[in-house]
Amino acid sequence: LQRQRSRFRMSVQNPLRLLNLAGKSLLTNEALAISALEYLPIELFPQLFMEAFCGRHRKTLKALVQAWPFVRLPLGGLMQTPHLGILQAVLDGLDVLLAQKDQPK
Repeated sequence: LQRQRSRFRMSVQNPLRLLNLAGKSLLTNEALAISALEYLPIELFPQLFMEAFCGRHRKTLKALVQAWPFVRLPLGGLMQTPHLGILQAVLDGLDVLLAQKDQPK
């Protein structure tokens, strides 16, 4: 039973760790990260957003906001550690996104 619990813990923790590694790896090349956004699984977006926010990757953060696949973009928790340049990148991304939605298709 103990051995089965160990396997379960590893399998539960590994996907989170893999997402962390994937996000960090992708952010080493900002241009690649931005161009890959349309091909990423949506499960990677929250982790990549946090990695970009904490790592102050402004261009990637702006592009992430524009490509955000979810209905909500929870920013409340991020206000605990405000950094003007990073928050400006998020707002710039929202401005572009809103401008695109105002354009008739």
